[in-house]
Formats: sequence, C-alpha cells, structure tokens
Amino acid sequence: EITTSVQCMAQGVVRGKLRVTDINETLLDQCLYSEDLPPVDMLLRTSGEVRLSDYMMWQANFAALQFVKVLWPDFGFWHLIGSLLDYQRQEPTLRHYRETYKPFLERMTRAELSAVAHSEHCKLRSHEECQFNEEITDAYIQSHERRTEGFLKELKSERLELLERCAQLTAAGA
Repeated sequence: EITTSVQCMAQGVVRGKLRVTDINETLLDQCLYSEDLPPVDMLLRTSGEVRLSDYMMWQANFAALQFVKVLWPDFGFWHLIGSLLDYQRQEPTLRHYRETYKPFLERMTRAELSAVAHSEHCKLRSHEECQFNEEITDAYIQSHERRTEGFLKELKSERLELLERCAQLTAAGA
C-alpha cells in the first residue's frame, strides 16, 4: 500500500499535478487506502509471532501492539479482555504521543515548505535582492495546499471509479 501511494505521488509529479517538494509524510498518509479511516488504536497478532509482517505498519505507528501466544481459532473472550486491559494501560501514553506528534509534524512541514519557498524565491535573484518574508512563505503554502488538494481529489475520484467498475464486474458475474 505504501508503494502504491508513492507511485501515485510520482505519477502526480509526472502529470504536473504535484511538485516533488509537495511530497511529504502528510501527503503519503492521505494517499493510503485507509486515509478515511480512524487511526489504528490496537493491532492484535495471534500465534505468538512477534512481528507485523508488513501489515499496516504505517497506520499502526501509534497503536498498542498486542502479541498473543494463542492461535486465532483458540482466541477467546479472556484473551480479548487481557488485550483490552493492556491497551487501557498503554492508551494514555499513546494518546500523548499522538497529540505531541501532530503539532510537531505541522511545524516541520511548515519549516520544510518555508525553506522551499525561500529557495525558489531567491533562485532567480541576486543575494542583495533576496528579501524573504512570511508573505512569501504563506503564498507558497497556499499554492502547495491547492496542488495537493487537487491531486487528492483527483486520486479519490480515480479510486472511486475503479471500485465502481469492480462492483459492476462482480455484479455481472465476471
């Protein structure tokens, strides 16, 4: 899924819908199939294996990970209760990380976009002519937001059309 999202963003750059500088963690997150879903709170793996097998690795970045030493057919009510109790123990810390990370990511994204805006603004000017200010950053961020919103709207439309075609083929018995 991450590979598909990266390929979609690369195609957006090739088609002129995005700039390379528009690609960041937030855009990747918005290109995932799970973009409209709430964040993963708990990821439960049965069988005793302590690995994720690349399953929802990006989406589970702030999830409570549960590794239960029982096979799925034998997973019962008390196993679930134990996992939920462990989740309750971890949840305040995970919530704190989520709440701390979001503003951090927003500040980092603004700093990255500001650096790109400054670079593009000064590229065609001499050092003496390069007067950088917040208006230039704000204008660049607005253009970035317009590009990414347009790209995401088009991506969702393409995915919806694909789902509709698949549903028609399924209904037709293909």
